[in-house]
Amino acid sequence: MSNSLKTFFTKPPILFPLAALFHLVLFIAAVVTLYPTPLSQRDWLAPLASLSFTIAAFLICTMRKWTAMSYVGLSIACLALMYFGGYDSPARIFGQALFPLNLILSFFILLLYKRFR
Repeated sequence: MSNSLKTFFTKPPILFPLAALFHLVLFIAAVVTLYPTPLSQRDWLAPLASLSFTIAAFLICTMRKWTAMSYVGLSIACLALMYFGGYDSPARIFGQALFPLNLILSFFILLLYKRFR
């Protein structure tokens, strides 16, 4: 196993790498589901949100405080977009991408925040 892959799984608590891999699976599933849809459709906002959460989840595994706050900030922004966006608006589509999962992971990030450097 390479050094970076070993660090990815041993440095953070096991919850974070598993969540990052789960985000990756959800992103791939979202892209495969929308593959025949043209890129100009607003339905592609959900995979875009999923991609941003996937990148943030992989960055959390570096155990840096700024990555933790970026994931929590992204979760808060999506929650605000979901609740303050109009019905069937692009903001609501972007905000609903990973609604319950991102809040649960944000809770664990804030719970383990002292471990981040």
